[in-house]
Amino acid sequence: MLTQDENELLTRVTHGAPMGRMMKQYWWIPAARSDNVQPDGKPLRVRLFGENYVAFRATNGKAGFFNEACPHRGASMALARNEDNALRCIYHGWKFNVDGKTVAVPTQPSNEAEYCKHVPLKHYPVRESAGIIWVWLGEGDEVPDFPKLPFIDLPAENMVVFRQKVNANWLQAVETTMDSAHLGVLHQSWLVGFGDIEYSSTNMAPIYHVAQKPYGFRYAAVRELKDHRNYVRTNAFIMPWYGIVSPNQAEIKGGSAFFSIPIDDENIWYWQITYRTEEKLVLNKTHHFTDADSWPPLPPGTPDDNWGQDREAMKNGHFTGFTQMLGTEDFAVIQSMGSIQDRTREHLGAGDGAVLAVRRCLANAVREFMGGKVPTLAKHEDIDYSVALPKSMVVEETLDWRTTL
Repeated sequence: MLTQDENELLTRVTHGAPMGRMMKQYWWIPAARSDNVQPDGKPLRVRLFGENYVAFRATNGKAGFFNEACPHRGASMALARNEDNALRCIYHGWKFNVDGKTVAVPTQPSNEAEYCKHVPLKHYPVRESAGIIWVWLGEGDEVPDFPKLPFIDLPAENMVVFRQKVNANWLQAVETTMDSAHLGVLHQSWLVGFGDIEYSSTNMAPIYHVAQKPYGFRYAAVRELKDHRNYVRTNAFIMPWYGIVSPNQAEIKGGSAFFSIPIDDENIWYWQITYRTEEKLVLNKTHHFTDADSWPPLPPGTPDDNWGQDREAMKNGHFTGFTQMLGTEDFAVIQSMGSIQDRTREHLGAGDGAVLAVRRCLANAVREFMGGKVPTLAKHEDIDYSVALPKSMVVEETLDWRTTL
């Protein structure tokens, strides 16, 4: 368990909390799906770390990212006209181009051009890759390197990208992603006939082997099978929120990336990218959605009716009673913990090895940051993210799978 102070340090990301300041300073943040902003289309309201922003795409196709409040009188720039590679506030017509420069202040009676130079518009660097608009929200001019994560710059046909807004603290979702022990328990009804991953339900008590890496850590969850073989899943945690998880079959080259981006202390965007490194992605039953900004489905009910759990389905053989989708089961349990889980009351065991490793990475990094240092795990120029590839395999007990770490 954690102390209350430790839990606060790891979970709080708003109002100047150290964890939030560290993340904004040293990591690029997934802010919006690229498809949600069209040239000269309506600006998109974005809330991250308890602050409000707008994302938009200019006439020339370039994405921009500003504070939502107009620097003049605070009107929302989501209401702005998007035209001529700029946003024009509808309140007084002040105009700001996609590069973050004030180019028109029609209410200024004289010296307009000079006055424009002194308007304090807050503009943020953006990058686009993997169907996502990424933003750097740090202070100063030292923009961190953009990390070449395993799915970055792959062809669009090699991946699928979607997300869901969830009422839960960001760390609850990260810990769930890295918790391989829950896989064969919580998701057992969904794993039937879904490839090698079904072995997770054969042995629900994996043995963890953790290897520290420059980006975070890799771990193998090893499950002993009854026929003198082992089912091995090697996953990676990349600071500060990425879980790179093994595919459902050993022959697949690729995996899934899950990342929980704080909207504020009590809400997240839970992103998923399933990708293939060498071929077109063949969609499976978890990818058939109509809205990429609302998938997988949230639990259908409220806490007062157990989040809509279907007890009749449980009587008929479904383990959890959340029959909507595999991810719905994750959302149900992380929401049931409360908006911010009280980790002072938990009782951990051997099946929580990867969860503890996540906490150690985060705690060490934020303490380095609070001490005035660049966190060791944030030195992107020294990190090869491309090697954080997940693998799954069924091997003979005598085979040394440790080379995969």
